[in-house]
Amino acid sequence: MGQFLIPNMYRLPLCKYLATLIYPEGSQQPLIAAVVFLSTFLALAACSPLAALSPLPDAFFPGPFSTDGRWMTNAQGQRLTYAGVNWPGHGETMVPEGLQYASIKDLITKIKGIGMNTIRLTWAVEMVDDIFQLPGGDVQIRDAFNKALDGDGPDIFKAVMKNNPAFKENITRLEVIADWFRYFLSRGWWLIIRRSTQVFDAIAAECATQNIYLHLDNHVSKAGWCCKATDGNSFFGDRHFDVEKWKRALAYMAKHGKSWPTLVGMGLRNELREPLFNRKSVSYGWDTYLEHMPAAAAAVHDANEDLLIFFSGLGYDTELRALFAPADPASGAPSWRPAAYNFAHKIVLEVHDYDMADSDTDCAAKKAELVHNAFGALDPAGGANVFPLAVTEWGHEQAADGYTSVYATCLRELMAEQRVGWTTWVLGGSYYIRSGRLDHDESWGLLDHEWKGWRCPECIEKGLKPLVRATLGGLAPVVSE
Repeated sequence: MGQFLIPNMYRLPLCKYLATLIYPEGSQQPLIAAVVFLSTFLALAACSPLAALSPLPDAFFPGPFSTDGRWMTNAQGQRLTYAGVNWPGHGETMVPEGLQYASIKDLITKIKGIGMNTIRLTWAVEMVDDIFQLPGGDVQIRDAFNKALDGDGPDIFKAVMKNNPAFKENITRLEVIADWFRYFLSRGWWLIIRRSTQVFDAIAAECATQNIYLHLDNHVSKAGWCCKATDGNSFFGDRHFDVEKWKRALAYMAKHGKSWPTLVGMGLRNELREPLFNRKSVSYGWDTYLEHMPAAAAAVHDANEDLLIFFSGLGYDTELRALFAPADPASGAPSWRPAAYNFAHKIVLEVHDYDMADSDTDCAAKKAELVHNAFGALDPAGGANVFPLAVTEWGHEQAADGYTSVYATCLRELMAEQRVGWTTWVLGGSYYIRSGRLDHDESWGLLDHEWKGWRCPECIEKGLKPLVRATLGGLAPVVSE
């Protein structure tokens, strides 16, 4: 039986939280009940994946987090910057990719081995919808694979279980600790043990073990490959984009993340874009954006006040100027005043940058465009608002002519010069299924098809590692700007 460690500062809040699950507000018995349940919980938790959620060195993870001008900061006023990679979990299975080829531990060890400090873990609203809609809570990954992968589901499940021996046969994608105690009250102790493993939580636990920051990103509503203007996930009110379910899911994930020691931030939505169809019922633009995005941020903040909240832009997250620049009547950009929000000190902007057409040939022009559309948020002299910024998606083919292209070299230069955080696309070299194709190869993946070694070692050594060092080296204490 392993040792279960709960930081002292979490023990009393946990007692109080457990009490609210058992007795209604105003009851005279909640603290007695909480002590009883906490004692039992500690005994059982030694066998749970939560046992891995041990305290971290204060120098690594002194949350809660906030912002100071253009910087993300921790509770000690130290600057925090992302240097990491995207790990998709929003595909049709809604199980983080690659586990049929490698263990969670090995994959995070590879990430840490090249100096990165962050994983941007993507997820779909549909996963949370399932929990609300299905009797008994979340979906077992066995069923998720069988549903999405047809006849290949059983073999993929067996491979995942072999690579991750700590998983139980009935492992689910995600569940909330409160649900365990509700199950206890209605059905018995055995269900606490039976339902005590989840894939997302296992990733969070390993991140805590290896001191890797975790960032949650809501990628889509309906699970599947992103992003197209025709996929129904484009913008508020699109075919699959139910705004209320989206806000419910964000709050749910933020609350769930309270048990993840290295969870730093949450992206509200990936790559908002104008839908090609359904235009009559979708009002695309900044006014609709500012109606819904702050409301979603408030839901996240109410659920978990420790998190940084990442606002993406329009145009596949390439246009953010309206969020930091003065109003521009000609473009329809409003003048945004976020200071009134109680989460104003949590706002971080995120931008995406790709060169799909291989059209970047002038580095100076590229830098100027990025500064105008996004990096200008860092400059207190250049706009109405100042925010931290992270490039949460960028990437290229993992080949020599990929990392040496004008696009890649210029973007790495700018990110290093401006000291912005980033997460590159993408970790793995294949998907369980993508756009209907099983075991789809990913030539942009840092890892090879079977998630074993680097697809392009030269790209890692000469492109990515120097950027990690430039991004993370010598971060100084915050000086208010």
